[in-house]
Amino acid sequence: MFRLEFAALLFLSASLYAQFPAGRIPPQVTPAATLLTASGERPIFDEFPPLPSNPKPAGSVVSLRELQHPIPRKAAQKAFDAQKLANRNKIPQAIAKLEEALRIAPEYRDAHCNLGVLYGRLGRLAEARAEFQKALDIGPPASAIYFNLALISLQTGEYGEAQNWAQKALKLDPANRRAEIALEIALSR
Repeated sequence: MFRLEFAALLFLSASLYAQFPAGRIPPQVTPAATLLTASGERPIFDEFPPLPSNPKPAGSVVSLRELQHPIPRKAAQKAFDAQKLANRNKIPQAIAKLEEALRIAPEYRDAHCNLGVLYGRLGRLAEARAEFQKALDIGPPASAIYFNLALISLQTGEYGEAQNWAQKALKLDPANRRAEIALEIALSR
C-alpha cells in the first residue's frame, strides 16, 4: 500500500517529465527543483531564454485565450528568471518573480502552473490549488495540471476529489504512470 508521504514526493517531482527530455537533465537539478510547464511541450533551459510569444509545436492544442493573450517578453523573462531561482532552491524569490510575471500577464498559464508547484513545495496547498484551477480556466486541459490537483487532494485527505482529478489526468494521458499511482492511492483510502 502506498503512503501519503509518497504522494508528497510525487508532488515535488511531478514536473520532471514535462520539463527536461530524457538525458538532458542538468546534474545540479533535482526533481524537487524542477518546475512544471502546463503544456509539457516546451522545456526551459538556462541557456535558452523564452521567446516573446511562446510558440507551440505544430499540432499542439492552443486555447482561444492563449491566442488572444500572447505572453509579453517581459513576463516570459520573469518566469525564466523564476525557473533559474527555483533550480537553485531559492523558492521565495522564484515565487516573487512568478507573481511579477502574472501581474504583467494574468493569462500566463504556465506561470500559474509553476507558481502552484512552488506553493505546493512550501505546503501552501490552498494557494497551489487556486493556481492550478486558474491554469485550467485558461485552458486547454492538461494531464499534468489534473495530476497536480489530484496530489493536492491526496495531501488534504480529499480522496474522492483526488480520484476525480487522477481519472481526468488519465483520460488525457493514459500513459501517465504518476496519475495511475495517485488514483491507486485515492482508491485505497
